[in-house]
Amino acid sequence: MPVPKKESPAGKKKSPENATPQNVKTLPATPPAVVKKRTVVTPWRDTVEFNETYAGLFDKGSKSFDRRQALRKIRIWSLRRANLCPAAVLATSVLVRAQLEDKQTTYASAFTRFYNFMSSIIQGHNMSSMYDTAKELGLQSFIVDLRHLCAHGQELPPVEVLRSTAKHCLEWLRTYYWLPHKESMSNLDAGKLQRKDKLKFEKELSNLLEIYDLTLECHIKGADKLKAISKLKSSADFNKIRVYSSSKKAKTSKEILNSVLNDLSVKIRKESSLMKDLLDIYMGCLLKMKYFLAVGLEIAYDEDMLIAGTQDLFRLLAMQGYIEVFFVALVRLTENPNESHKIRLGASYWAMKMIQTMGMLFRMKRMYKEELDLDTKLKPVDFSSLNTNVHSKTMRSLLVHSGVDSSVTLIFGDNPKKPKTWVFDREFIMQRVASFSKYSGPILKGLLPLADPPFSPIQQAALTQLCDTRLQETMKSQEPKPMEEHSSSVESYNLDCLKKLVSAQYQGEGNTFSNVETSDLGIWTIEKDNDWSKCALGVLPWAQ
Repeated sequence: MPVPKKESPAGKKKSPENATPQNVKTLPATPPAVVKKRTVVTPWRDTVEFNETYAGLFDKGSKSFDRRQALRKIRIWSLRRANLCPAAVLATSVLVRAQLEDKQTTYASAFTRFYNFMSSIIQGHNMSSMYDTAKELGLQSFIVDLRHLCAHGQELPPVEVLRSTAKHCLEWLRTYYWLPHKESMSNLDAGKLQRKDKLKFEKELSNLLEIYDLTLECHIKGADKLKAISKLKSSADFNKIRVYSSSKKAKTSKEILNSVLNDLSVKIRKESSLMKDLLDIYMGCLLKMKYFLAVGLEIAYDEDMLIAGTQDLFRLLAMQGYIEVFFVALVRLTENPNESHKIRLGASYWAMKMIQTMGMLFRMKRMYKEELDLDTKLKPVDFSSLNTNVHSKTMRSLLVHSGVDSSVTLIFGDNPKKPKTWVFDREFIMQRVASFSKYSGPILKGLLPLADPPFSPIQQAALTQLCDTRLQETMKSQEPKPMEEHSSSVESYNLDCLKKLVSAQYQGEGNTFSNVETSDLGIWTIEKDNDWSKCALGVLPWAQ
């Protein structure tokens, strides 16, 4: 007869201490939960401002003055972000204000607004009733009853009930919203924040202008069809051009260039009112075109082909109103000692071509004004039409008499919305003196006729000769000498410095600059004893 096997009692299990090591199962350690951080634009400047407001509202030692200061800060927040100010913050402000006033009617209004603020958080959840909304938020149901009484009841609840409920709701807000934010928030350096739309826009512009730069090289070198382009460019570069040309159904290099400029115009117009850094990105991408910058140095006899190939780009910049910005960017590139010789020389070439066009426009406008003074019935001329290939008879006549060869001159005009006078402040011109070099020197010389207020003919001739002398010295030594001995500060390179140098240069010939100043000002003289720029409005310099 078999004997049944005795089962061990349930309570007599082996403890982990008595078990052998082989029978012990070690559970893997649970990794800590990864909390994904979000980047949020807040109405408060930083965590310090938020914490100060939190302390003013909820600290035990907070007084009425501290709470009112916190309410003022919340008011500023609501002005900063308007309807984007967090609902919990606005709900807190109405309850605290009710506590400070401690009136039955104020409490009743505050509870109604408090519930409305909090229910707005989950508006999209389609709650069937206010009780469901309160349950979703974690609020007690009696808050809904109290809200009904305050909003629709014939008689308001006792003020004692309202006081205790306000205290309960503020504690809920502190636990639900303020404390979690206080413990989890951290400051973010906005300067280091890279916006996705900004990076996407920069990438799109870079890709377009890369296609333009590659295609421009092929166009200038006579490779018009894709078959000729494939022999000129590497497989990677050719593939970029091929993919883009097929998407635009462009068959020649000129058609590809026009398609790029059309796409560029559309993208800039789309983002012009939305992106703050658009100009910096746009100019940065333009200055990355290596062939475009350096091609002027390689063209010896076919400059007319280069001008014809790039003219539409400059016309686009003029129509967009960015031509002057691009010119300044080129000037600064020539003045940057960290850039390569080739880049600085190429930037100088294009800046000089633009100065030539600006001088042409300046003369054309002056001629048109003189003709208009003689004949008031003269038809009006739109100088923005120079950005197209269709010109009026008057415009063609002005072009002929402008004194330039149109085949090797960039022809662009005004922005239709903002016509320009095509002159530069003397201050801008004088700022170019500090970084005078063989790259930027010709630009400074070219800007002299476009100064506003203009230099007198004698001044202009003297400054032009000074620039020529400096350029000759630079070419000999390869390193520009300082404009004034024992002085290297930027402040010393101003108009007075140039006048002194020119005066010293002309003293041997009996032609000093001081005489020029007197003749230009007539009976008036410049006062140098008092600095009027440093005296307050309504105060004489000698009375300070």
